[in-house]
Amino acid sequence: MKLLPQRKIIKILENNGFKRARSRAHITFKKRISNKKVLTTWVLHHKMITLFVVKYIIKQTGKPKEEFY
Repeated sequence: MKLLPQRKIIKILENNGFKRARSRAHITFKKRISNKKVLTTWVLHHKMITLFVVKYIIKQTGKPKEEFY
């Protein structure tokens, strides 16, 4: 894995049903998976997102890391 452009991460999240919830220090994305459970993650306002943050997004969303290549 490597640094990824912010646009690519946002596109992956939106293609998997995540919606922008708000944009402040970070862009927050949410996805309702049942009546009681909502997945939440965030993306920094940087052109390139570090590997640490990409791994954190993968953990929060439960998506396979192969989607982020």
